Amino acid sequence: MPALLKSLELNGYKTFASRTSFEFAGSVTAIVGPNGSGKSNVADALRWVLGEQSYTLLRGRKTDDMIFAGSQSRPRAGMASAEIVFDNSDGWLPIDFSEVSIARRAFRDGQNEYLINNQKVRLKDISELLAKSGLAERTYTVIGQGLVDVALSLKAEERRKLFEEAAGIGLYRSRKDQALRRLDTTKRNLDRVQDILAELKPRLRSLERQSRRAEEFSQIQADLQEILREWYGYHWHRSQRELRAAREVVESQEKQLAATREKQTQLLSELNQTRERMSSLRAQLNSWHRQLAQLHGNRETTSRDLAVSDERKRSLVDRRQVLLQERMRLEEETTTTRTRVEEVRIETERFKNEMTDAEGELAQARQQLQERLDAQRNAEEALENARQRIDNFKGRKIELKLRKDELEKRLGEQEQRRFSADARIEEARQPVLSASDQVHAAREKAAEAAKELELAKQILAEKQQGLEKLEANHKDKTQRVAEQNTALARAEAQLQVYEEAENALAGYASGAKVLLEAARQSRLTGARGALNQHIEVSQEYEAAISAALGEYVDAVVLDDGDPENALRLLDEGAVRGALLPLTRLKPEEPLTVPDDEACLGLAADLVQVPPELRPVADLLLGQSLIVQDRSAAQRILAGQSNGARAVTLRGEVFYSNGTILVNTQRQDNALARPRQQRETTASVEQMRQSVNSAASELEELQSEIKRFHLEVEETLSNHRDVVAQEEEARAVAQELRLELEAAERKLEWEEEQRKALENEAEKAVQELDTVREEQRTVDTQLAQAEEALKTLRANTTMLPMDDHQSQVSYWETQVAVRQQALQNVQARLDERQHALDTNTSRLETNQQRITEIEQQQSDLQSQVMELRGSEGEVGEEINKLTALTEPAEAELLEVETEQERLQGIESQARESLNVAERHYTQAQVALVRQQEALTTLRQRVEDDFGLVEFDYQETISGPTPLPFEGLVQRLPVVTELSPDIEDSLKVKRNQLRRLGSVNPDAQKEYREVKERYEFMSSQVEDLEKAEVDVREVIAELDTLMEREFRKTFDIVAGHFREIFTRLFGGGSARLLLTEPEDMTSTGIDIETQLPGKRSQRLALLSGGERSLTAAALVFSLLKASPTPFCVMDEVDAMLDEANVGRFRDLLSELSEQTQFVVITHNRNTVQVADVIYGITMGRDTASQMISLKLDEVDERYSY
Repeated sequence: MPALLKSLELNGYKTFASRTSFEFAGSVTAIVGPNGSGKSNVADALRWVLGEQSYTLLRGRKTDDMIFAGSQSRPRAGMASAEIVFDNSDGWLPIDFSEVSIARRAFRDGQNEYLINNQKVRLKDISELLAKSGLAERTYTVIGQGLVDVALSLKAEERRKLFEEAAGIGLYRSRKDQALRRLDTTKRNLDRVQDILAELKPRLRSLERQSRRAEEFSQIQADLQEILREWYGYHWHRSQRELRAAREVVESQEKQLAATREKQTQLLSELNQTRERMSSLRAQLNSWHRQLAQLHGNRETTSRDLAVSDERKRSLVDRRQVLLQERMRLEEETTTTRTRVEEVRIETERFKNEMTDAEGELAQARQQLQERLDAQRNAEEALENARQRIDNFKGRKIELKLRKDELEKRLGEQEQRRFSADARIEEARQPVLSASDQVHAAREKAAEAAKELELAKQILAEKQQGLEKLEANHKDKTQRVAEQNTALARAEAQLQVYEEAENALAGYASGAKVLLEAARQSRLTGARGALNQHIEVSQEYEAAISAALGEYVDAVVLDDGDPENALRLLDEGAVRGALLPLTRLKPEEPLTVPDDEACLGLAADLVQVPPELRPVADLLLGQSLIVQDRSAAQRILAGQSNGARAVTLRGEVFYSNGTILVNTQRQDNALARPRQQRETTASVEQMRQSVNSAASELEELQSEIKRFHLEVEETLSNHRDVVAQEEEARAVAQELRLELEAAERKLEWEEEQRKALENEAEKAVQELDTVREEQRTVDTQLAQAEEALKTLRANTTMLPMDDHQSQVSYWETQVAVRQQALQNVQARLDERQHALDTNTSRLETNQQRITEIEQQQSDLQSQVMELRGSEGEVGEEINKLTALTEPAEAELLEVETEQERLQGIESQARESLNVAERHYTQAQVALVRQQEALTTLRQRVEDDFGLVEFDYQETISGPTPLPFEGLVQRLPVVTELSPDIEDSLKVKRNQLRRLGSVNPDAQKEYREVKERYEFMSSQVEDLEKAEVDVREVIAELDTLMEREFRKTFDIVAGHFREIFTRLFGGGSARLLLTEPEDMTSTGIDIETQLPGKRSQRLALLSGGERSLTAAALVFSLLKASPTPFCVMDEVDAMLDEANVGRFRDLLSELSEQTQFVVITHNRNTVQVADVIYGITMGRDTASQMISLKLDEVDERYSY
């Protein structure tokens, strides 16, 4: 088969740090390499690039694990990428490319990119591309050791998934799941709609009652407003009169208050002047009193300071005398201490010199001692090495003797075993000869049964092929019917939109709407409708004809010659409209069409109208020529008379007088809409006929399919009988063949044992000769080592060391004694130096304190002189201030008497002012109340009537509404109310109160809810029908999946029996359905009987037997439903060499249908490969790939 998988390129993926490319040119490609080299990463990369999202299957935990992690010698990668290339020349992938590349990239931030042919796509796009080929859903595209074991450890119900993948019913199951979701959604929608209807029904009844109440409320309210107009008119003008009287009272009180306030102001001015004078005198006196008090205090302070200064002078003299005596004593102590320090420093230098001499002698003695110790240590090490060599040689001598004895014993045992093997070989040859004849006869019988089975298979295949064609035809027709129904629904919806737009008069001018609505209501007789409803125009001329008609495109055509009724309706609606009374039209002579290729014809000739409307077309279009473009319009109009027009196909109108009209808002929709409605109506009728015809054909096809199903079931029953006979014959032949193969294997095994014994004996003889030669060599080396040991012992006794050790001890003692003496002298030197430094510091401190005291004495003398001068000046100031305060105190007494008199007069004036202000405030309050009453009345009027134009008297003003004619009301002037008006108001208001709160929008809401209720009722019917349709689709999908699953199971079961027997060289196995009566959920069990054993459960099989059984199941699935390619990752790891051979033969056979990539350690498996790649791990922990030949595998890799 052609290689569909062409290549795989990795870069930065796991251990493949560098760009690595694998070319898959043959049917089988092998990948080999030592453990840990990264072979299995190739299988992971194929899973990953095909969109695998489970990091557990990819042997990782997150995206970072897919990217090369780096090492000590190589930095980590920032991105991992893998690209796989497929050959799509035969179109097995649903994409229009002969070669398809799929790539995936991963970045360290966790982002993934997907590409198809270097174009970024979504993961969903890749899944949809691979879905039809089976690569997106098949578990066994990449087979590892884990899948091999899982295939057997799965529960019977879970193992079913492998067969569903092989049957390719995943697409049907997904469609069924979608249908179930649609069914669930339809149910929920139906419940929701029914809930809404249940909610709307009582609300609809309530709104109907509210609508009737709202109508009654409106009538009562209108009557109430008429009564209120009269009532408000009377009270409005009365309130204005009362307001004017209140304003006059306020003005009178305001004048009286002003006179009283002026008198009060004069009195306050005089009183303030008196208060200011009194305050000034008091402030001056207070200032002088404060100065006197301060001066007396200063004089007392100066006296105290003089006494303190005298006492400080005496203290400073005493302290200076004490410091002078202490300085003399410190100078004597410092001289004595300095002499002692010099003596100790000389003694320290002497001890240092003696210490240096002793340390030199000690270093020389230690060097001599170390040289003698090194010589002795080297001699002892050589002596120990010699002893170790002698011990090694003695141990090896003992080992060789034991090995020699063991080999001699084994040679004797092997000779006896060879004689026994020869006898067993002769016994094994007899059963082989007797079983050959029986196998030949059984094979002939099985061949006859196989021919009958092949004939039954052909008949069954023909029936199934016919059934598949019918079902495919049924599927296509069902899909076409669904598409036709969808198109019909779309067309009917479009037609309904046109009809609703026409009913709503959408797109018509306002005048046309008024007239056409009046005609529908029989208020306008003789109206034929709008002009565009009667004109038929070719689509290419619609824009031009619409521009030529202009505003007449939707003009109303009248049979009646008198348009008065129509004109009255336009006046009432205050709109602009166009009328075409047929009996009054006077069309002009049509233009002659010029002989010009760019002139397409006269506009009136390019439209189709009823005969009675031909005058309308001649009148409106008889002077218009339709031309190709602008240049043609200007050229053709040059020779035309006044009034002629040329209209381009784009709708541009050129007049003969030179004017041009271009309307960017195209009106051709007014002409196109009737045409589109007619075309849609015809299309809907045609679609309905087509749908009915297809439905009839579909019913006939369903009957034919049912008949074929019965025939297929009958054929299947016959086929099963033949299969049972063929299986019985094959079982007999198989048992005989197994007996023959068992006898042959036993004979072969005995012969191999005989050869193995001969090889072992030959190896034992060679090894015995080697041991004897090594014994002689070890004896010679042992003698030489013992002689060298004697020589080393003699040399070691000639190295005395006692003299050198005593010399080192002597000088170490001398150094320690001198070091201690030096430390003592140094301590005395530090102590005396510290005493000298202390005396010097104390002497400096003493001198500093004496200087400070002398400075303080000088400063104190100056301060005493200043204090005595200040004391005399303060006495003079006190005398001056005492002379000023006495006259000021007398004047203050007179001013206080005048203030008391003025305060009494001002108190009486203030009382009069309070009375005047109270009267003025009361008048203002009365005025405000009248204003508020008038404002409240105006607010009540506006609340009841909205915009009202009020009449104000000359002295009263208020807001005036904008002059909206018809919206602003005016209150009447009423001088006297009717006697029963108050009773009428109470009656009307009581009626409104009894009605209670009324919903003003009840009538509108009632119409809206009623329309919604009717719409929801129709939706219930549609949803119930949709539910029935979805259930039918689910039933059809179940039938289809059951048939495909049964067909695939039968095929896989047959292959499994055959492949199991081939792989095990005998035995039998079969696949069983756990619930044959329920094909939608039945599980699949496996029964096995190994050669020479009883039937046993899968859990009791050994590791190799499980691997071989699982391989038989996987190979059966691949044979029944081949995948484009399959990756096997160390599937043969548990197989021995004999089983690997049969595994390899099956692999080679299946490679004719499926391309294989095999990752293996087994050389026998590698032999089937067309291309071999080797994987190694470099020093930088990155995987490297090399292309190999078969004979190079063992040289580079060991297994």
